[in-house]
Amino acid sequence: MLVIALIACVLVAVTAAMNAVGLVVLLKAFARSHALSTTGYHHITWLLIGLSLWLILIHIAEITVWRLFYFWQGCMPDAESAFYFAGVT
Repeated sequence: MLVIALIACVLVAVTAAMNAVGLVVLLKAFARSHALSTTGYHHITWLLIGLSLWLILIHIAEITVWRLFYFWQGCMPDAESAFYFAGVT
């Protein structure tokens, strides 16, 4: 039981670290590009669309970590099922 709790904590820590590092890198990249210094409706709209797309990619990477774990542990019959389960949960 202790091993299961430890594995769960490690998976949550990896997910949180991926999210934090990805967001920090993304925000630094936007700050370096001076993307926030310009104004205008269209520019801010495209900035938010780009930010959203990068956040989705970060979440897909996190889902992939969980998918690999589920598939490695034999919780799911195939990789597609593991990816779907990790994505919806």
